[in-house]
Amino acid sequence: MRCLSLAFAFALVFGSARAEYILLSPSDAAVAGQPVSLVLMITNETEQPLEVSVPAQLDLRFSAAGEPVNATFNADPPPPATTIQLAPQTFRKIRYTGTLPATLEGPATVAIRNVASNNVMISVQAPAATPSTAAAQEPASTSASARSPPFFSALSAYDPMYFAVGIGTSSETTSKFQVSLKVQFFTEESSLARSAPFLHDLYFGYTQTSIWDLGKTSTPFQDTSYQPRLLYYSPQIWESSGHSVRLGLETGLGHESNGQGGIDSRSLNTVYVKPIFTLGERAGWHWTIAPKLLAYLNTSDNPDIADYRGYAELEVAYGKDDNLQFKIWGRKGSAGFATQVDVTYPLPRLTFGNLNGYLLLQYFDGYGESLLSYNQRLKSQFRLGLAVVR
Repeated sequence: MRCLSLAFAFALVFGSARAEYILLSPSDAAVAGQPVSLVLMITNETEQPLEVSVPAQLDLRFSAAGEPVNATFNADPPPPATTIQLAPQTFRKIRYTGTLPATLEGPATVAIRNVASNNVMISVQAPAATPSTAAAQEPASTSASARSPPFFSALSAYDPMYFAVGIGTSSETTSKFQVSLKVQFFTEESSLARSAPFLHDLYFGYTQTSIWDLGKTSTPFQDTSYQPRLLYYSPQIWESSGHSVRLGLETGLGHESNGQGGIDSRSLNTVYVKPIFTLGERAGWHWTIAPKLLAYLNTSDNPDIADYRGYAELEVAYGKDDNLQFKIWGRKGSAGFATQVDVTYPLPRLTFGNLNGYLLLQYFDGYGESLLSYNQRLKSQFRLGLAVVR
């Protein structure tokens, strides 16, 4: 627990060094060629008042299936001054309104070029085909129906989500699929979150990974891993003066088990710290480097698992949000190792904007692809499939 306490202290100290700009996803429906509003939230998590800049305009880049398109959104209403005084542990939301590019359609990444901030994803609909009264009212009705219930607005993607099938590189052909989500505990408007802004970044995460044996009669599941976690996650707690290097942090408590009994029962509890370094412009080609350090709290079902999994993992990715991405993950213990390589490419670019998700090519080699086989090295496997989140 000392490791977890130090990690939370690290997040609070370094995460409060300066004001942070956070772009929020629009609640209204986004229609190509139509006006839409975006909200920029400026937070002061320090113990001192800060004078922060308020841009009169946002220089935005929209990246979808085609070439990136730039657009300028103006503050609505215009700010009374270029800077504001932000009290300690408070935030301010500024609304910006502009017209979406007419050529934009489908899922798109929005990046701010003149402010150091996060990226958001939006779904852009095609404009109505006819200028009838009913069509003119369509965006408003769509807007009302597009507003997510409070519960669903707290959900977001966590680990990658995909389904992939072995393509015959070994005699044991298997498929592998993974689902993963995280839930934010506190809303941004809650009194608790306002008094302690770090509460915004507390989540419950859940990942489930299954391996399906396609080569055996009745195609049974080899194993399923259930991984609930209580975690703190902030995508940016520090940024270099030139905005080329950013540091995020994930830390928390994790449980993993395979839900079986008897000699096949496997379970463990861990505490971990995972700094996340991003090198390069968010909207362009960039590196992501994420080492993960962990300690085992309980391994009664598999006391030697640290010999095969070790005490650290490393994930390195290079790619672009709307283009190709290469990702390699690995871990090593004194008695074994594991390596996984994922290559993904956006399906909208391959299908003229008709399909969502990513084409996935995956390779795994080493020990313990499933929790049941943590001390076994099975044959390496190539898999081809579809990813929803990469």
